Formats: sequence, structure tokens, C-alpha cells
Amino acid sequence: MENKILTDPLVKPEDCVLEAALGKNYKLYTEFTGMIIDKNINPEWHYYNDGKSWLCKLPFKKKNLGWLSIWDTGFKLTFFFPDKAMEGIYQLDIDDEIKNNARNMKPVGKSHPIVILVKNKKLIKNGLKILEYKMNFK
Repeated sequence: MENKILTDPLVKPEDCVLEAALGKNYKLYTEFTGMIIDKNINPEWHYYNDGKSWLCKLPFKKKNLGWLSIWDTGFKLTFFFPDKAMEGIYQLDIDDEIKNNARNMKPVGKSHPIVILVKNKKLIKNGLKILEYKMNFK
């Protein structure tokens, strides 16, 4: 089982901390964050007491598009969608594994989670497609 890291509220997720935590995956992280900043998504790190860890919110205008978390195996992107958005997700040009995992995830309240453990550039592209879909979803 993977363990979340960045659990100390006093150790802020600055670049040197993230690089040490992510190791070889740090380059993927910086590539992803550079791409989302270009889309006017400005990552916001906050420490959440309920989960006892740092999470990165991915806000666009007044909408939260998703979350980024740091794990010992890399970083995860987590998105939440209402029922009416899911058919559009299944039509996106993203990996079938992501779609199948989304179908099999238990809803959280009225929302359906989609989780991607980013471990290569293709998964970055998948994450960006989901972000863009959520940016435009009404």
C-alpha cells in the first residue's frame, strides 16, 4: 500500500522538498505544473488537518478542477465529477485503464472520483485532457 508523504504541517512543499520526495518523478511534476500554469491554473498548496497531509488544489477562476497529492510512488491527480459529466469522461481520448478505474470507483457523496497516478508523460496528457474537460464543463 502506498503511503502519502508530506504529512508534516511544518514542512512546506517547496521545490526542494518536492524534489526530494518525488525523486525521478520530480521532472514529470514540474512538466505538469508548468503546463497547467500556462492554462491559468495556479496550484495552491494547503495543509489539511483532516487528512494530516499537504494537498495541492488546482483552481481555475472560481472552480476547483481537482487535487494533486504526493506519494512515495509519484504524484496523483484526483478529480470529482457529477453523474451528468461521466459520459463525457468515457468519450475522452484517454487511457481505457483510467476509464475502467473510474467506472469501478465508489462514488463519494454525489461525485465520481477519477484518480491518476502520474508515472509517465502519457499520463500527464491524460490528466490535462481531464482538466480541460472539467474547465469547460458546466
